[in-house]
Amino acid sequence: MTGFLKNLTFIFILFVFVFLSTDTGHASDELSSSGMLNVSPVKISITNDQTGETTFLDPIYTKNIMKINLIKSNNNSIDVGYNFFVPLENENSSGITPFTVTGGLKTSGGITARLNVNYDVSSNKEKIKLNKVYGSWTPSSNMYSLSTRTVNAHSGTIQGKSLPQKKPSSNSFTYTTGWGYNYFATGQASPRAWSSAKAHISGMTATHTIKLEFTYP
Repeated sequence: MTGFLKNLTFIFILFVFVFLSTDTGHASDELSSSGMLNVSPVKISITNDQTGETTFLDPIYTKNIMKINLIKSNNNSIDVGYNFFVPLENENSSGITPFTVTGGLKTSGGITARLNVNYDVSSNKEKIKLNKVYGSWTPSSNMYSLSTRTVNAHSGTIQGKSLPQKKPSSNSFTYTTGWGYNYFATGQASPRAWSSAKAHISGMTATHTIKLEFTYP
């Protein structure tokens, strides 16, 4: 499985999506200057479920792979979401590899993970309200399957609220919180959402757990 871990570092984000809904219908100078349009830090990891070894992947953000949309809405809610695709191949009976030996991308298939949050920020930008967490895992064909799915989120570790761990029974999920506003901090105490799922390939016993995590706002 050493080859898998070496090749895994070449995994990249095929698509990163950031979607913001505001009541203005256009990008305002105030929102841009406040930093609300900045991409939140995101962390992706792949764990070999046989060895327990985890590889962390650092996505590279460029204007070419980032899209920001603002649309007209009846409230000030903001949606932020991230998508990433992990190509998975049956290298041999002992494991999964996402790439060819030369580092080229396999094109036959894999799994796309999506995770999104919907939240409001108070006018003074001191409080936040997490409204909803939603997302999905999408195998490219029926040779790929997922199990042991989990979803977590909170609106800050200091004064925020935490969503009890959810275990989706299918490959898509939506959880509404019903929470009110709370003060929030930045850095390690920032509001956060994360999801994970165990990836299987038909005919193989080896599995890998894919985890997507990001902070907001």
